[in-house]
Amino acid sequence: MKYEILLADDDDSVRLVLSKTLSRAGHSVKATDNARTLMKWAESGQGDIILTDVMMGGQEVFESLPSITAARPKMPIIIISANNTVNTALKSGQHKVFEYVPKPFDLDDVTNAVARAGLSVNPRRQKQTGDMRKLPMIGRSAVMQPVFRAVSRFAAGNLPVLIQGSVGTGKDLVARLLHDGGPRESKPFLRTTDFENTSLTLQKVNGGDIYIDEVAELSLHQQERLLALMTEAEMISASTRPRILSATRKDLRKLVEAGSFRDDLLFRINVAEVRIPDLSIRDRDIYELAEAFLSKASPSQTRRFETEALDILHRHNWVGNVRELENIVRRLAVLYSDDVITADMVLQEFSKDVPKAGAESEDKRRLEKQIELACRTLLNIDDLIDGNAHYQSALAWVERPLIIEALRLTGGNRAKAADKLGIHRNTLRTRLKSLDIN
Repeated sequence: MKYEILLADDDDSVRLVLSKTLSRAGHSVKATDNARTLMKWAESGQGDIILTDVMMGGQEVFESLPSITAARPKMPIIIISANNTVNTALKSGQHKVFEYVPKPFDLDDVTNAVARAGLSVNPRRQKQTGDMRKLPMIGRSAVMQPVFRAVSRFAAGNLPVLIQGSVGTGKDLVARLLHDGGPRESKPFLRTTDFENTSLTLQKVNGGDIYIDEVAELSLHQQERLLALMTEAEMISASTRPRILSATRKDLRKLVEAGSFRDDLLFRINVAEVRIPDLSIRDRDIYELAEAFLSKASPSQTRRFETEALDILHRHNWVGNVRELENIVRRLAVLYSDDVITADMVLQEFSKDVPKAGAESEDKRRLEKQIELACRTLLNIDDLIDGNAHYQSALAWVERPLIIEALRLTGGNRAKAADKLGIHRNTLRTRLKSLDIN
């Protein structure tokens, strides 16, 4: 999400570096070297977030903060200071500063502080969230840029496009973007796997796009008919020739090797390719996605996530990717009428997804067999592993993932993780250090 940052620092080099960094992050920056101009801007309603040094021209910015907070009580203020004393930290707390970042700082610390501050209430929040809802696909992460570039290149073309990605990553959405973003927008978008009557299918699509969701599931007969359709389509005029958009979560090359997918069809549909990354590697896109889904689920309300709640969502292992995230946000929006979705609400919903004891008896038996096999393998290894006895090695194998999973389920809350594990929090702290778990 983009914000207007009011930056105040009397060091020209600091202003330059921060302005460039924040601009690259997508924000707009207004910079000054004094507290007086900063106060004037804020009081006139400019800016979303203040990022300011403490001492400028012999004047402490804390002298101006009461006037700024009186005029803009919900405007987040981030303090950066080379005067790294306890007094500076205390004054930051007294003036309800959003975050205090001591100099010298890492640029990532500042940009992350700005991102967190932007998630708090500010006068422009409702407008920005509304704008975010209008975006066809949300995400600023580096791994999403190749997706955006591919969509922009292929939308206007005539090449068959294969869209690859795990379950819930947004393959359907990319297919619609490819259709709506090009000259076929006004023509049909035909979602089908029925190619039995080639002439009828060509008539229905009338030069638009044919979309095949999970092309790997087509039977060999369906594959044959699709190949016949593509061959016949090459003989008609370009104005009425359809384009084939296919999507899959599977490796089609492996299916070709296994004999369940035709190699000649693969070469036909995989001329252009779009690969959608899993949500787990999309950096901080989860923050914007969650906010957008919440706004979409409550269009007539101004609702938001507590910062800690967003952090928990960010740390979660999203097996179902974007679709799973959207589903849980929609569920939170319906179950809780509060304006602010808290961390406890999110954790409560995550706990419902954990299978109850005895509910998955078959999985439990399978797991026990796997553990038995692992123990048998371990005891047959003559050499010690990492200098540990077999008993110690086995415990370490289980303990580390067990603790990591407990921390994940509790959103990183060590006290709650210790309770879930049935151990004292001091014991957990010792084990975290011993197992080198951050």
